[in-house]
Amino acid sequence: MNIKSSYHHINESRAVSTMASKDPPSSPPSKEDSKLSAKEIKHRDFLLAEISTLEAKLADINAQVSDINQKLDNPAKATIQRHIKLLHDFNEIRDVGLHLIGMIADERGVGLKQVLGEFGVTEKD
Repeated sequence: MNIKSSYHHINESRAVSTMASKDPPSSPPSKEDSKLSAKEIKHRDFLLAEISTLEAKLADINAQVSDINQKLDNPAKATIQRHIKLLHDFNEIRDVGLHLIGMIADERGVGLKQVLGEFGVTEKD
């Protein structure tokens, strides 16, 4: 039996055991329980309890994440969008500046590097 079918089997057993626990104590064991040994039933019940515990922990963690996201001043998506806009603005300003410096270089009849040096702009900028 693979993991997926085991999980499916456990979920079916969970439904059966949930239904069985709601039945009066005098009800006969389910057809599913009759196929399992006492050790298997105990292990199944342990796994079901563990699944319930993990599901509760997951719900708590999801609630914490939701609370934290609501408390953030700038959610990640908004911050990324703002940075993209700022980079776009920066690139436009830089392009205009380089175009103006290029015009100055043409007017003087010198190279672009020379004018950039006069304005204190290095290759790293």
